[in-house]
Amino acid sequence: MNSHNEKFNRLDKRFDDLFKNFSILMEENRNLKKKNSNIEESVLCIENNKTQIQHSSFEHDIIEELMDRQVRSNNIILFNLPESDNENDLENIKYIFTELNENIENFKFSRLGRTKSTTHDRPRPIKIHLAEQSDVFTILRARKILKSSTKWSNIHFSSDKTTKQRDEMANLRNTLQNRREKGEQDLIIRYVEGIPKIISITKN
Repeated sequence: MNSHNEKFNRLDKRFDDLFKNFSILMEENRNLKKKNSNIEESVLCIENNKTQIQHSSFEHDIIEELMDRQVRSNNIILFNLPESDNENDLENIKYIFTELNENIENFKFSRLGRTKSTTHDRPRPIKIHLAEQSDVFTILRARKILKSSTKWSNIHFSSDKTTKQRDEMANLRNTLQNRREKGEQDLIIRYVEGIPKIISITKN
């Protein structure tokens, strides 16, 4: 009888020990779940912050691009005018405007680049700041007149594009070239509501 009691007591003690260990494991499991939950919340918070930062950065880039375009909106770039002293540049620009049949007198200009070009056939472009934005469109519409000029046929104008606009135009030209090489010869780049696009030439 005593032997049975001892066995029972030992089993009872083992059961108590197992129960204690099980309770400890349960508590550790609850703590682990809490930690996992906290980690998930932290990850979510980080992802949300990252998204907000990216969104904020994207908005900042858009605002900077719009501001840059606004600053450049009254500018026009003149290419291939041979370099000389500043007074000759001024007179030549006036002559070119006259050739375009445009009476534009209120403007400022400067050569782009720090040093005078040493290559005669690659003069530095000239940035011209016009008083009215409408003058930019007027000159761009009339620039084809210079092609038939005996003196200024090598001169051409362009709007003052941002880096993003230049990159977009370069990509558009590459796309146009690839499509033409594949047989689509009736394509050109044309501005549609101020945005350059590849369109098909209308054939009559």
